[in-house]
Amino acid sequence: MAFVLDASVAAAWVVPSQATEYGRRIRLRARREPFHVPELFAAEVANVLVTLERRAILSADGAAAAAEVLGRLNPIVHGSTLGVPELRSLAKRHDLSAYDATYLALALELRMPIACGDRPLRRALARAGVKLA
Repeated sequence: MAFVLDASVAAAWVVPSQATEYGRRIRLRARREPFHVPELFAAEVANVLVTLERRAILSADGAAAAAEVLGRLNPIVHGSTLGVPELRSLAKRHDLSAYDATYLALALELRMPIACGDRPLRRALARAGVKLA
């Protein structure tokens, strides 16, 4: 079954300190099932890598290697269908960042579960009627 992939899970695939059993299961699913991401996905995973490199959690070479791996993913990318007022409202309603609300909006639009490791987004799923992948 197809699903929406959050950047936190994708980053955990390539950053050993972020790895979880849940992330490994989702990676196996992503090899055989289609996964969808919002347009901001590439910027968000790149930002995770930059932040981890700045904090010396990843070396420059490690961050570059992780970026190469993530750059080879083949998600189905979706542009946002929400304008600023709607995205702001969704974020406020579920106590999310606008970035996380973008993933939630995509899952709602596509009627798909979300693979996510982000705690605020996970908390919002049940209230929004979205399942965890």
